[in-house]
Amino acid sequence: MDLRYVRYALAIARAGSLRRAAAALHIAQPTLSEQLRALEKEIGVELFSRSSSGVQLTEAGEAFLAQATVAVDAFDRAVIAARSKGQTARLGVADGLEDVVARLLSQLQTGHLRVAPMGTAEQIVSIVDGTLQAGLGYAPGSLPRGVARMLVHRFPVRALLHKDHPLAAHEAVSLSDLAAEPLIMPESDAVAGARRFLEGFVRHRLHPRLGPSAATHDLVVNMVGAGSGYALCVHEGTTVPDSVVFVPVKEDVPPLEVVFLWNRQADVHELVSAARHLARAG
Repeated sequence: MDLRYVRYALAIARAGSLRRAAAALHIAQPTLSEQLRALEKEIGVELFSRSSSGVQLTEAGEAFLAQATVAVDAFDRAVIAARSKGQTARLGVADGLEDVVARLLSQLQTGHLRVAPMGTAEQIVSIVDGTLQAGLGYAPGSLPRGVARMLVHRFPVRALLHKDHPLAAHEAVSLSDLAAEPLIMPESDAVAGARRFLEGFVRHRLHPRLGPSAATHDLVVNMVGAGSGYALCVHEGTTVPDSVVFVPVKEDVPPLEVVFLWNRQADVHELVSAARHLARAG
């Protein structure tokens, strides 16, 4: 039995009509009708009753597709499992998380892992299509079905300032003081997470002065070191030169959240276990 025909029957049942199912599958309606007839002939029963308003599952069709759904899902899981065993696992890592991925890798025994620099949004797309098994990124909003997430660390937001900046000598700085200074932010996807701290300014009716942007976290640090402004997106686990310092922020600012993302059907149990260790360690 051709598994494609079973998938087509499932699509027809979901759509409720051959026309809508053909459109969703991007095939011609006559072709879909022909393949449905071939499937029914092979099984020996009619799966759908046809009418001018569409199609409806017969009693036999309901019984068949209930089991076929389980079989197709099992087949898909088998394919993902085979691919994950037959290939080196890929771990996407967002910009600025070098220290986090180093701690994750220190928990692993396997050498069958390739780390790929990749933004959080791209990680999610790649995890869905199976080209990436897992990733470390900044907390996204909603996630598509099949992608799991685990919060592994929260970094309190600190101001990164040049050591000679007048505010660098303070034990803590206020958002009102920072709002008048140029704020440097990365152009990478980390900016999506970094923008969360802008809510702190808004809550206090402050309008931060946006300075130049940088392509990566490393360039953000370099620009702060050159005196171009300050940054809030660089966390304290990052190695920085002696020319810059971290200073606490007085107000309560939402932390930068780092998440581990993975395909629920991929064989990445060791990675998930290592991520849980990071989460427990805080």
